[in-house]
Order: sequence, then structure tokens, then C-alpha cells
Amino acid sequence: MLQLSNGSPPVTPSAIVERVHKVATSLGCAGVWARATGPYILLGHRGGDAFARLTALGGTSYGLAFRAGCKQDGQDGKRTDRRGGGAWDPVLLIDDLVDVVEHALVGASALPISA
Repeated sequence: MLQLSNGSPPVTPSAIVERVHKVATSLGCAGVWARATGPYILLGHRGGDAFARLTALGGTSYGLAFRAGCKQDGQDGKRTDRRGGGAWDPVLLIDDLVDVVEHALVGASALPISA
């Protein structure tokens, strides 16, 4: 069995969640939450369900998946689940944490619109 190591100590889920918060805040997204659940980091709008799931893939790579069956609602930018379940689309993107978080926020229309 092949095992890869980048020589770095393992990162705790709470440290990853804190990094996700820092990235979202630096992009102007104060109304987004992040939390660790099992092997995933979930992102959601404040007061809403998760819209994206990040998966640590090893090293500095993370996978991004969006909740399946979500549709974009009007002007408020919120997504609603039409399927009523916890299904997720397949991984859409594999990249470093900063880029994956930014793509998740763009995909959920969570970034503020600059004039």
C-alpha cells in the first residue's frame, strides 16, 4: 500500500475550521459558518443549512462538493434543498484550502458584490 507524507504534523479539524473562517472573512463573508463533522468541513449561510462540503484529501489538497438538489433563490442568494435529504454532488474541485473555500463562496453567491 502506498502512503504519502508531506512531513507536516496532522492539522486538527478546529484549526481547519478557523482557517476557513479567516478565508471567508478576508473575502468579506461575515454571514457564513463553518464546522467540522466527521471527515468533512461544512459551510453554510448563517441561519441556514450547509451548502458546501470540504474534504481533506492529504497534503494541502481539499475537495469541494455542493449539496445535491439545491437551487439558487432570487436576490437573497440563499440556496434551498429541493430533495429534502443530505445528498451531495460529486467532488467538483480539488485545490488548496484557500481556493476551495473561495470557489465554495462563489458557487453559493455568498461573496459580497462590489460596486
